[in-house]
Amino acid sequence: MKSRYLLLLVAIVVSVSALSFADQVITFEGYPDGTAFTNQYPGVNFNGATVLTLGVDLNPVFPPHSGINVVYNPVGPMSIDFGSAVGYFSGYFTYNSGLTVQAYDSLSNLLGTYNSFCTANYSGSGTGCGPNELGIVTAPGIVHVLITGGSGNNFTLDDAQFTGSVNTTPEPGTLALFGSGIIGLAGILRRKINL
Repeated sequence: MKSRYLLLLVAIVVSVSALSFADQVITFEGYPDGTAFTNQYPGVNFNGATVLTLGVDLNPVFPPHSGINVVYNPVGPMSIDFGSAVGYFSGYFTYNSGLTVQAYDSLSNLLGTYNSFCTANYSGSGTGCGPNELGIVTAPGIVHVLITGGSGNNFTLDDAQFTGSVNTTPEPGTLALFGSGIIGLAGILRRKINL
């Protein structure tokens, strides 16, 4: 009987942990072309990011990874600040100049760097690299990401992904696991009370 309680307790702890550290993806969909993307996503602040829409201002040689929207850097670098530390940051990049993604902690210590594979990867760049290169920086404690590449209008970012944010929205599978743990615990307690 004690092993059942222990198993349920472990399931609940794992479920709560999964709720706290669920992966988050920002697709930039649903915003009009030209929107300055800043704090539209809870717990995340962008600086130097503007939405482009395919068929409006987004050049088709910089295709989105998904949907029809991306963000780009109109002037200089793009930065992202997280309200709570995350464990990794990734995104799909299309660029016309070498790209660097740097991740920092709350004390401005460099935690990790990602450098693009080519000097350009837009469609027809002739470099052998295709658009939407996946760039990932993984390190515990990331609170600031800096993306640089040229002096402006040099890259697009789509499907930005990270984990460990304060304002996570749990995935349906995580909620199901959490719910089944609570139901199981309630059943055991009910059975014990009836004995």
